[in-house]
Amino acid sequence: RKPMAYETTSESTEALLVTGGVGTGKTQRLVERAAALLAENAAAGNVLVLCATPQAARLFSERLAACVGAERAAGATVTTARALALDVLADDGARRWSGREPRLLTAFEETFLMEDMKVSGLRPKRLREMLKFFYRSWTELADDDPDWLLPGEETDVHTLLKESLAFMRAVVEPEAANLAARYLREHDEARAAHSYAHVLMDDYAGASRASQTLANLVATCSITVAGDAETCIETYDSYPYAAGIDEFLATHPDAACEHLDADAPDAVEQVALASDTPEAEFEQVARTVAEAVAAGTPARQIVVAVPNSVWSRNIATALHARGVPTEALAISQPLRGDVRDNARCTPARIATALNLVANPDDTAAWRCWCGFGDYLVNSAAFARLRTCAKERSIGLVDALEMLSENDCEHVVGAQRVATAYKDGRALIEQVRGLRGTTLLDELTRIVTDGAESQAPAVLRELCLEHGNAADENPESLYDADAAAMARRMAERLLAPTLEVADAVAVVPYDFACGFSPDLLIVAGFVNGFIPSRDYFDATVTPPERQEKMRAVDERRVRALTGKAGRAVALSYFTSTDLESAGKLKLKISRIRLKNGIRTCTIEPSLFLEQIAAQE
Repeated sequence: RKPMAYETTSESTEALLVTGGVGTGKTQRLVERAAALLAENAAAGNVLVLCATPQAARLFSERLAACVGAERAAGATVTTARALALDVLADDGARRWSGREPRLLTAFEETFLMEDMKVSGLRPKRLREMLKFFYRSWTELADDDPDWLLPGEETDVHTLLKESLAFMRAVVEPEAANLAARYLREHDEARAAHSYAHVLMDDYAGASRASQTLANLVATCSITVAGDAETCIETYDSYPYAAGIDEFLATHPDAACEHLDADAPDAVEQVALASDTPEAEFEQVARTVAEAVAAGTPARQIVVAVPNSVWSRNIATALHARGVPTEALAISQPLRGDVRDNARCTPARIATALNLVANPDDTAAWRCWCGFGDYLVNSAAFARLRTCAKERSIGLVDALEMLSENDCEHVVGAQRVATAYKDGRALIEQVRGLRGTTLLDELTRIVTDGAESQAPAVLRELCLEHGNAADENPESLYDADAAAMARRMAERLLAPTLEVADAVAVVPYDFACGFSPDLLIVAGFVNGFIPSRDYFDATVTPPERQEKMRAVDERRVRALTGKAGRAVALSYFTSTDLESAGKLKLKISRIRLKNGIRTCTIEPSLFLEQIAAQE
C-alpha cells in the first residue's frame, strides 16, 4: 500500500541534500555545516543534528567539539530521531492527545504485549505477521489514509493493539515517530515549541519515513540531510525508508544537491585473517589489535565488528587478556528469560520492581509485575480488566486498586492479579528510602523470597555508573536513588552507547555507523553469519526471497567495510564441532571425524571473493 505524500516544511525553508557512498565524507560535511551555523552565531539550541544511533550521535558531538570547541558545540542539540519523538510525546498536550507516556517498552516488556494480543484468537505466526504489517505501516505513516486497514480481522486486531498499548500507557519503537509526527502536524503550537531554525540529519535513508518526516516538521529556516540509498540498512530505526531521498527532493524542488566521491578508493588495505577454529579466531583478532596498538594506532581508532553476542563476548575477553582497553556495544537487551517462570526471569522481575519504586504510577511496569509467573501472563484477566476500566473511564492502576478491593466482577484470574498488586505495593513501602546497591540488593532479596541477597551482575551493570563516570564519582555507586537507576537502566537497554573514551570498540555489524576507524576488523565473516544459513536452504528460502536476502547483505557488507580509513581485515574460521555449528546456525559444507569428534568445515562468507575482486 503506497504511503500518502504530504508537505512537511514551508516553501521558505532552505534545503540541502548530500549524497555519496560509504566513506565519502557525508558525516564530515554535516559536521562542517553545523560548525558553520554555530560560527554564524546561531542562537544556542537553534541547531539540531539527528544521527542514526545514540553512539553515532556521541561520536558526532565529539567531532563537532573538535572542530569548533566544546563550548560552542554545546549550542547544538545532537541526538536521534527517536529521542526527539519521545521528547515531543513528553508534552502534557501530547500525553492527553495520545493517552500515552513517552515510555518505550523494552524487549521483555513487549512479551506481555504479545500475550495480550493473543486473546485475539489469531495463531501466533499469523499474529506476528500482522504486527509487522502494522509496525511497518506506522513507520511509513500509512495511517494518514483512513482506509488503510481492511474491515474485519485486520481492523479488529489493530484496534486491540492500540487499546492494549493505551492501557499500558506505553509506546513501541515503530510507533514513536509516527505519533510525534502526527501530533505536530495537528498542533501548530506544539510544532512551534519543538522547532529548530536549522536541522541536519545524517544517514537519512536509514531512518524510517516517520523519522524523516519528523525532521522536516521541526525545521524552520534550513534542513540539511545526508544519505545513500545504496547502503540503506536497518540499524536503530525499524523499516528504513530509502525512498525518502526522492521524497525529500519532491518536497524541496529547489534543494541544493551535493554528491561526494571517494578521494582514493584503493587506499584502504584489505587483508584476510584465516583461523582453524573460532577459539583461534578470537586469539588472532586480539593479537592483530594488540600489535596495531603497539605499533602506534590509538585504541579508539580500532573497531572490531562482530556477528553476534558470542563473538562479542569472546573477542572482548581475549582483548582484555592482552591488556587492550575494550568496550563492547550491546547487541541485544540483556534482560531475558521466560517471564512465565519466576525462577527463570529474576533480573527482569527485579528491574520491574525498580521501575515501580522509581515511579509507583508506571502503568507498563504494573502490567508486567502482575503477569510474571503465569503461563499466559494473566492475559485473560487483563483483557477483562481492560474492559472494566473502559466502562468506568479509569486507567490500569485504578483498575488494579479496584480489583484489590474486590470491586471488579467476573475477572478470570482476579485473585492472582490482585495478590501480585498488593505484593507490589508492599514492596514499594519496604524499600522506601533505600538507594544504590543497598536498594538493588534488597529488591533482589524480596523478589527471590530470600534465596538471593545480592543483585545480579547484569542489573548492577545496567543501573549503576561505570567507566569514566564511576571513576569520577565512586560514591554514586551507592548513592543513586531509584529514579536515577531506572533512568540509567532504560538508557542502556534502549539507547546503548560506549562510555569509555579511549578503548577498542566491539560493535555489531550493522552498528558501525558514526565510526571512522583507522583499522576495522570484521570478525566471524563466514557463511551462516553473513549470509545467514537460511539463505543457502532452498526448502526455507525460495529463489526470489534468496535474491532479496543477498541484496540486503550486500548493502550491509558495503556499509560496514566502507567505514575503514586505513585498513580492513576480514577474519574467519574454517572448522568447528558439529554441536557448536548447529547452535550457531552456521552453513556446514562438510562433516568429518577428527580425533573422535564430528567436525564441520565452514567456508568464509561468499562476499569475501566479491570484496577481493573489487580490490
